[in-house]
Amino acid sequence: MSSIFLSHSHVDKPFARKLGNDLRKAGFAVWIDEAEINIGDSLIEKIREGLDDVDYVAAILSNASIASKWVTRELDIASNREIEENRVVVLPLLLEKVELPGFLKGKFYGNFIDSEKYDEVFSLLLRALGGAKPLTATHDELEILRAEVAAAKEVAAHYAAQLDGHKKLALRGKSPELIKQIEEANRKFPSHAVINTTHAFQAGGAPVTLDYLLWAIAKSHRKGAHPLEALISMNHKWPEVEAMLNAFDDLLGN
Repeated sequence: MSSIFLSHSHVDKPFARKLGNDLRKAGFAVWIDEAEINIGDSLIEKIREGLDDVDYVAAILSNASIASKWVTRELDIASNREIEENRVVVLPLLLEKVELPGFLKGKFYGNFIDSEKYDEVFSLLLRALGGAKPLTATHDELEILRAEVAAAKEVAAHYAAQLDGHKKLALRGKSPELIKQIEEANRKFPSHAVINTTHAFQAGGAPVTLDYLLWAIAKSHRKGAHPLEALISMNHKWPEVEAMLNAFDDLLGN
């Protein structure tokens, strides 16, 4: 199955979404920024990753995209791939009458300017992409798949129940303040959840979760002793610190 990156300006987002949905229905994998990039991701890294992984790059050309530095950068990367791989990578799709960039001149383009001819031009695009068809399955294959999904759900529910039971047991005896801090830390750092639920403790009334402990250690290395060290010593909590760090070391080793 071919994959395609939709290079477009934010102004042309409605067309890009429609085109992306239609390509997915036709059986293609589609890379479009709003679906692939999450909050906190590096835009440059994620876009470069998308451009490197796909088979084709569709250049949705309009006055806005021609003026966009992002689109220009994406098409530069894609055109370099085309030269290196000695094959067609960039597929120009005209949304408005514009002066084509130099490296796209001479290419046959999909003319989507007339919306009434959308289906006709879309068919030409499918042909250029290899004419993939939607995946189909027999009735028996669907029944087997449904059974596998149902079994997987049962397994997931079983382990979720076990985890919930562990959480209730681990939180037993912990103060409401510490439990609240554990829940807040687990929302911010889901990968720390098991460690926090099992090993988080209080030192002199101060809740100590893994993220707080690591932050305090790092700060003490940079600026000298941190007040948390004194609290831990005064309340004889170094065994709890060691247990928490051992659990984190195990997590990093997996």
